[in-house]
Amino acid sequence: MYTLLVVDDEKWVRQGLSLTIDWMAEGIELIGEAEDGEEALHRIQMDSPDIIITDIKMPRMDGLELIEALRNQQKKAHVIIISGYNDFHYAQKALKYGAYDYVLKPIEETALLEVVRRCVGDLEQENKRHLHLKEMSGRIRESLPLARQHFLEMLLLGRTTDTIGDQEARWQTLNMALNPDCLTVLTVKIHHWGSRAECERDRSLIRFALGNIAEEISMNWGQAVACPLDNNADTELAVLFSHGISAYDKVSCINDAFSNGMIALVHAAKHYLGITISIGISNAGNMMKLAQCFEEALNACSFAFYDGFGKVYDSARLPIIENKLHAYNGPDGSWETRLNQAMRLGDNRAIHELAGQLIEHLQSAREQSSPLNVSRGLRVLLQSVVKKWEAAHPFMKAPGIDIFNETILNKDFTLAQLREELPVVLLQCACESRGTGNHKRIVELGMHYSHLHYMKGITMNDVAEHLCLNPSYFSKVFHEEVGETYSKYLIRLRMDKAKQLLKTSTLKVYEIAEKVGYTDFRHFSKTFKEIEGLTPGKYRDLGI
Repeated sequence: MYTLLVVDDEKWVRQGLSLTIDWMAEGIELIGEAEDGEEALHRIQMDSPDIIITDIKMPRMDGLELIEALRNQQKKAHVIIISGYNDFHYAQKALKYGAYDYVLKPIEETALLEVVRRCVGDLEQENKRHLHLKEMSGRIRESLPLARQHFLEMLLLGRTTDTIGDQEARWQTLNMALNPDCLTVLTVKIHHWGSRAECERDRSLIRFALGNIAEEISMNWGQAVACPLDNNADTELAVLFSHGISAYDKVSCINDAFSNGMIALVHAAKHYLGITISIGISNAGNMMKLAQCFEEALNACSFAFYDGFGKVYDSARLPIIENKLHAYNGPDGSWETRLNQAMRLGDNRAIHELAGQLIEHLQSAREQSSPLNVSRGLRVLLQSVVKKWEAAHPFMKAPGIDIFNETILNKDFTLAQLREELPVVLLQCACESRGTGNHKRIVELGMHYSHLHYMKGITMNDVAEHLCLNPSYFSKVFHEEVGETYSKYLIRLRMDKAKQLLKTSTLKVYEIAEKVGYTDFRHFSKTFKEIEGLTPGKYRDLGI
């Protein structure tokens, strides 16, 4: 099943494309509509449709600009252009920009379906080629030395389905230079990538180089095998270390020396690669417990959130948290609501207080759970705050969110850094809210929400809840700014939509009532007559 987004500034065109064609029968799911390129780009970033049908000329961002933006962001989608005869040269230009094809207005269903079906066929061929390449890549991965890395990665992540006997045999076959009965896992987290990591390929090379340095330094105490992890959110590199000594007292001494010596890896990473790292070290275990050791090392390394980057954190020297690893999921949802409300209202005092309370909450959570779970939960909260803020500003570019992404979401931070930077970016967002006029912005957002949902029987309380505002406060602000109550505004909005449908559609009156949010047909007719002075049927007959 492929996904489709329809983009056109004319509602009747969007509805026509959405309702007149049985997209499901074509193996396509219609995931939404957009009025122009800017709204479409926002939807594309969230849903990544396979096919986009877009008009060539639209306000704010037209079809050509949309195609160019997709190309700049490296978004893969097949774009079908809708073009009038007068816009034919635009269509030719769109094909040069990378559009899949174009369909001339007025749109004929057969012509459009011909292009769409050809597009689906090409998508299927692309998917087959991608699957073939993926299978070939899998076979190559099984060759040495990549087979070692793949095997270790499965063990560390607990994803192997092999029996114990099969794992031991594979360990021997891959000629692992480690004692499988005495293993320690290191995780290395890169916090600051320096100036050399311009793309993901550069980062992969840095991980590989860092692994080589780790193996070389570890030779002073035993044997080590590095396993770069390109797609792990919590760490960039795992290192398996084995000293090969079985006597417990000697093991303890070597582990202490090894832990102290790993600070040399921190310095080497800074000196040779220009990166800042922290290291987590697990307790000793065997091959069967590698996933547990890996989790221990991740949790040890996560103490950098509280105690700072550029250090070595050894599980043996840290508080015992084994019973608390999954007891905490981060700040609850009330923080998100309160932060967004304070930002929307531009309440500097509330922002300072909430930011301070959040930091204290995170500080106290250190005694309750692993810092890894605390920082993961915090990330989820901050990402949700950003998404809600962006959703509340659909027609406004918000530099504050760019700063938020740059200084908070797109980089690692310690609790001390968060204490300094979080209030700053929250206040920037609040400043933007005030810059648009606080009360005026509230009314703008309320009207925008009403236009999107008037057909669902919404009430003032629904709008106030969406804006995280007290209903009485929203009612007061709306009346002051607009000069009428929200309920009268909503009725007027619904009646305007009803009149439009009475003029332009063949829908029955009771169907129109449902379309504009009335479940009771009689109540709709009565309200319509009170406002317009005649019934809906008479209004249609007179052609007013």
